[in-house]
Amino acid sequence: MRVRTYDEIDPLAAFRLGVVSFGSAWDEAKVRRVRAHDRTYLEEFALYAEERGRVLAQVVPRRLAVRTTNGVEEVGGLAAVCSHPGVWGRGFARRLIEATHDRFRELGLSVSALTTSRNIRGYGVYAKLGYVDLAPFQQAIRQVTRRMAPKGYGLRAVRRSDMSTIHRLYRTQTRRMLGWTERPERALEWGVIRTRDYLEKYRIVLRDGQAVGYLRTRPHDGITMEEVVAPNPQDFRAAVALMEAKAETGIATVNWITARSDVTRFRSLGYTVDGPFPDTTMAVSLVKEIRTTDLARRFGGTTGKFVQYPTDDF
Repeated sequence: MRVRTYDEIDPLAAFRLGVVSFGSAWDEAKVRRVRAHDRTYLEEFALYAEERGRVLAQVVPRRLAVRTTNGVEEVGGLAAVCSHPGVWGRGFARRLIEATHDRFRELGLSVSALTTSRNIRGYGVYAKLGYVDLAPFQQAIRQVTRRMAPKGYGLRAVRRSDMSTIHRLYRTQTRRMLGWTERPERALEWGVIRTRDYLEKYRIVLRDGQAVGYLRTRPHDGITMEEVVAPNPQDFRAAVALMEAKAETGIATVNWITARSDVTRFRSLGYTVDGPFPDTTMAVSLVKEIRTTDLARRFGGTTGKFVQYPTDDF
């Protein structure tokens, strides 16, 4: 097996691997756009396992800023990990991940992390490589009994001009939290470069015409709310009430709750919070100075301070 970069293989081979593994893939033009703008990707963009001229596995390594008990630091992030279904169980993905770990060490990164599901075969591969869960991911649900929007509040679709406001609100709400709190200011802009309709799931929360919060909604996926960010508790309650008023089924759902403060807020509004559900973020130490068993504490998972919202999924 040889490790190749994106520039060393046929882009069509990378596209074909993505389609057979995920059902969709990025073409060369999209990869070019992302590489030109999003600074979380490495120079090589992606690594591939090649054997006898066939591209059989992929890892997209990234450099991600996080906040831990030691302060702000960079960690390696594994994205779009896959292997061709025809070679499952033959170790191509595992060996490629180990090669990616070596690349992270060359860059001076001490920790590697990834987001996955405990329901897929990859979870067992990551566990065998030493990865551990950082914190539980939870969901919330409530039967909607109040459908009236609160007075003085409203919702509207997000515009590109709202990106700086969203970033400011996010930074304010997460300033005492750990984990994925160091979101780059241009994260939403990079999201639009990746996917043109990226902002369609976002809503701005208005109080007397002023932006006081934002959230994401995916009603076609059965998700009423996720990433409800409103630093003022009153504005948070209003944001939830606004979305409850739009819940067509009479049931409001909340996805990807990680921080204890969000759990408390939703429970105070009558939601049943349950979990952990299968989605998870895992990490492993790449150096002797840091114990993998200490990473959950380091990222705030044992104290309820860990936060990772869907915008920061990778």
